[in-house]
Parts: sequence; C-alpha cells; structure tokens
Amino acid sequence: MKRALLLPVVVAVTATLALAGCAPETPSMPSGDGTAAVAPSPTESPMEGALPPTFVAPDELEGTDVKVLLGTALVLTVPDASEAEWTGTTADVAIAEFSPGGPSEGAVFRPGFLVREVGTTAATLTGADGRTISFTITVVPY
Repeated sequence: MKRALLLPVVVAVTATLALAGCAPETPSMPSGDGTAAVAPSPTESPMEGALPPTFVAPDELEGTDVKVLLGTALVLTVPDASEAEWTGTTADVAIAEFSPGGPSEGAVFRPGFLVREVGTTAATLTGADGRTISFTITVVPY
C-alpha cells in the first residue's frame, strides 16, 4: 500500500526536475553603458514591460521641444468632452503622426501623436477655438 502511494510522488518529482532543465535561459541584451541588461522573463505579461505614454496639456506645448520615447505616444490632456475637437499635423509623418481623439466603440480616446521612428519633426495642434499651437516632437530611442 505504501509503495502505491510513493509511486505518484516519485513520478511527479522526476517530471518536475526533468522539465526544469527545459526552461529557456534568460537572454541578456546590451544596454547603452556597455553592461548587459536582463530581458523580461517570458512569463511576464506584455504590459509589464510596456512604457507609459507622455502626457502633456496643450497649453504647455507652445514653442517647446517635447521628447517622446520610441515605442510610446504623446497624449494630449484636453478637457473632457472636447477630445474630438482637436486636430494636428506633423511635418514628417514618418517620425510622428497625429491621432484624433473622440468616442469609439463605447470608449473615449484622447487625441495625441503616434511616434514612429527616431528623429525630430515640427508639429501643430489646433483646438476648437481655432488657436494653433506650434511645437517640436523629438522621438528618442528607448
């Protein structure tokens, strides 16, 4: 009887040890300072390593150079219920492109700029009052 109970335990321990040797090695990636940084674990959820967007109020943009990390976005903190009233442009859509805000599928999205590649581009933003704000977006590497 004891032998019958011991067999499942031995099988479970053996299987666990055998599978532990199959786990992939955590890769390292070079960081900018010459040291190695450990890559996120494959068991992490995709959102755990995601960077947050840059949030800026339109009134803070005039004449500034906003630095935005590649792989993120510049999100405009406009007044509620005015999200769809904002428009924008960039001189180089390969670097950054305006993304309109407003309601979509039961959610309300803020307007902003999607960054596409490292570089600098002139940008404008126009509100419902017709005032145009000019600034620069500099996309920097992560």
